[in-house]
Amino acid sequence: MTINYLQDFRARGGLWVVTQLVLFGGILYALTADATPPWWLRAIGWALIGVAVALAGGGLWIIRRRLSALPAPLEGAVLMQSGPYRLVRHPIYGGLIVGSFGLAARGGNLMAALLSVVLLGFFAGKSRHEERLLTAAFPGYRAYQDRVTRRLIPWIL
Repeated sequence: MTINYLQDFRARGGLWVVTQLVLFGGILYALTADATPPWWLRAIGWALIGVAVALAGGGLWIIRRRLSALPAPLEGAVLMQSGPYRLVRHPIYGGLIVGSFGLAARGGNLMAALLSVVLLGFFAGKSRHEERLLTAAFPGYRAYQDRVTRRLIPWIL
């Protein structure tokens, strides 16, 4: 039973989740060494955190009970195209990235900023993997990709 669960976890993208948690842990650990940055850097950080809450929060609100940390879509899932999903295909990932940079700026923490760059690369890879699964699961996903050209951060990436 345990072997089957682990195989299923891995097949559904569980290693992406484990890596994601390790990165979040590294960023949180780096933030324990906060400095006192200049006011303007703290202001940028808070602004980014606000954008992150709107982006990720909007994505979470739209998905609600259909949320899964695993890249594979849940059985019975539907293709989300409203709210922040009109601007970007992975608003929750984008919000986590923007929020990570915001926390790093607010805390004046270079290590957290560098780990945020790693997090950006990680979510770029995870979203590419997830999009292969979404394309297989939803016949309309290609048209959605053509319509919504930004994957992670509206108007940027």
